[in-house]
Amino acid sequence: MNLVGAIIGARPRWVINEPPMRVKWRRIRAKPTPPVRARIAEADTFVETDQGELVARGGADYIVTYDDGARSVVRGDIFKQTYAPNGDATFSKRTDVILRCFTLDRDATVETLEGPQHAKRGDWVIEGVKGELWPVPKAKARRKYEPA
Repeated sequence: MNLVGAIIGARPRWVINEPPMRVKWRRIRAKPTPPVRARIAEADTFVETDQGELVARGGADYIVTYDDGARSVVRGDIFKQTYAPNGDATFSKRTDVILRCFTLDRDATVETLEGPQHAKRGDWVIEGVKGELWPVPKAKARRKYEPA
């Protein structure tokens, strides 16, 4: 904490639970990426991610494991719209689905469908097919998404 923070208190983190007004939206789509493994959560459970802990609802949400070992939780209806089965227990992100995103101008907590996720200045916040929001670190976003 710096001197100003010590004197007047730490600045509260920006919480995003709906698309903010006056952000610059960009249209994006997923780049072809390595297949993922995914399974429906058998029971309600918590899933640790790099950005926070998510809740997976048993029988409803998919737990997705990426090629780098990172994990996420995706609501079942959203998963079915954004991933295609490969026929070998893996799935590929669909590249024909158009999303939109904006870049954070300060640190924030994004209220996702599965729980709060912490994001840093420069990270992307993506709006999905059902209006859901989730943050993606800048470097990962550039690897995984391209302009639509």
